Amino acid sequence: MDLNTDIGTLVEVIDGQLIKGDPRAPFSGFETDTRGLKGGEFFWALKGVTHDAHDFLAATPQKGVKGWIAETNRIAGLKKLPDIVIGVPDTLKALHRLAAWHRGRFRIPLAAITGSNGKSTTKEMLKSIFGKAGPVCSNAGNFNNQFGLPLSLLELREEHRFGVFELGASKRGDILEIGSLAGPTIAVITNIGPSHLQYFGDLETVFKTKSELIDCLEPDGILVYNSDDKYLEALRNRGIRKLSFGYRAADIIISDAGGSLKLSYKNETVEIRMLSNARHNHANAAAAAGAAVAGGLDLAAVKAGLESFTPPPMRMQTLNINGAVIVLDAYNANPASMRAALDAVFSPSFRKPVYLALGDMKELGRHSEHYHTELGEYVSGLDAEKIFLAGPEMKAAAEALEQKGRGGKVVYSGSSEDWAEELRAAIRAGNGTFLLKASRAMKFEKLIEGL
Repeated sequence: MDLNTDIGTLVEVIDGQLIKGDPRAPFSGFETDTRGLKGGEFFWALKGVTHDAHDFLAATPQKGVKGWIAETNRIAGLKKLPDIVIGVPDTLKALHRLAAWHRGRFRIPLAAITGSNGKSTTKEMLKSIFGKAGPVCSNAGNFNNQFGLPLSLLELREEHRFGVFELGASKRGDILEIGSLAGPTIAVITNIGPSHLQYFGDLETVFKTKSELIDCLEPDGILVYNSDDKYLEALRNRGIRKLSFGYRAADIIISDAGGSLKLSYKNETVEIRMLSNARHNHANAAAAAGAAVAGGLDLAAVKAGLESFTPPPMRMQTLNINGAVIVLDAYNANPASMRAALDAVFSPSFRKPVYLALGDMKELGRHSEHYHTELGEYVSGLDAEKIFLAGPEMKAAAEALEQKGRGGKVVYSGSSEDWAEELRAAIRAGNGTFLLKASRAMKFEKLIEGL
């Protein structure tokens, strides 16, 4: 972080009050975690779901902190103050103001990506494509919420030629709140599916929430969307600049070419050989291609970027253990991503026999039993060698498999620890393909630790 400003400007931008200090003093960045304080830094006190950084203010002067940005009512009564103290009514809102101001200092193509599935993969793909033309700023890991997104925007620097940021949401208004900070010139919506239904309630609300990103576009910005999606196809009639991708009628046409992907735009077609040729990644690649074209690049740059793209860890990550092929997709899971992962491992790209280790799809709320039952019914039609299921929600899938007469191939338990050794023994035998797929809370990556 290098904000290259001064305290007076900071106070004005965040609508704060300078309680102590010189407004001419320089300000370049800050820490939000006291464990990162080494001396001479500013400390920005944020309130999270489980922790309130204001509780640690009194201890920071002992670490040589230079200044605070904190809520005014939490500063009163503290006896030892650092050199500079700025009070605000709400430190998160102040952070948002600073991020929006800093974003406005850069006139570059900036893509904001949302959707039910494929956000992170599309982000990394687009980052790889843009990276062929110049330095890219993007959010790391899951820094895609009201805390992580503004902190990521504050990493923008003069050398960056592009910005690529993933936006997540768990309720109406989330995308509008953080998307307005990003001020995207390119808005990408990958798809609409049953993700986080515990909070959204239904798919129509998911669609309305993800579509909030359109209202965040900069003037003359471009929407990139999946025209194959039954919800997003309605965006064809929006009176804005837009570019669609899909297998059917779209601006960027996807077609499968054996072991590769073909993308066609206007009168040009490129054939792309990606490290991961899973079919659902073709849609992610087309989304990234659309954003790249909207950002001024051509299909040659798209091809170069996608062919050098490496999938993020735990997202259809392919590993070889003693000759067995492990497909680790344990970063997240919802009905659409689960189906896509299953289709991938039963494609000709992976060898048989196929073993499945599937865990709960979390945050589906009242819809959970329905979608887990539906999953079990789908798996019953697949030629799996053995099916390991874990988690309380996955019990519905196990019961569906039993009803379909596939119970003999199923090992179910409330915890994956109960069948972990049996799975690990099958992996050690070095034969076939193993899909490990579950929501993040299930921590399925531990199943192969040490192998």
